[in-house]
Amino acid sequence: MSLLVHLVNYFFQILMFLVFARVIISWLPVDPNHHLVRLLYRVTEPILKPFRFARLGMIDFSPVLALILIQLLNRIVVTGLVRLFLP
Repeated sequence: MSLLVHLVNYFFQILMFLVFARVIISWLPVDPNHHLVRLLYRVTEPILKPFRFARLGMIDFSPVLALILIQLLNRIVVTGLVRLFLP
């Protein structure tokens, strides 16, 4: 059971890291055609796209909302797993 909880937790941490990496990359002058940058965008775009409405001028708050949701889902899923397997 502990292994499953850790794997789920790592999965959500990796998602958070990828979203955060995309934010950092958006601030840097990188080649958008680089294969790693394209991979990062391809992986994170489905996470960020539902939150694209959260723009205030030139500032995009979709990563903030996505990170909050990922953290919330992490807590819900891990707590549910712990409660499911512990009496």
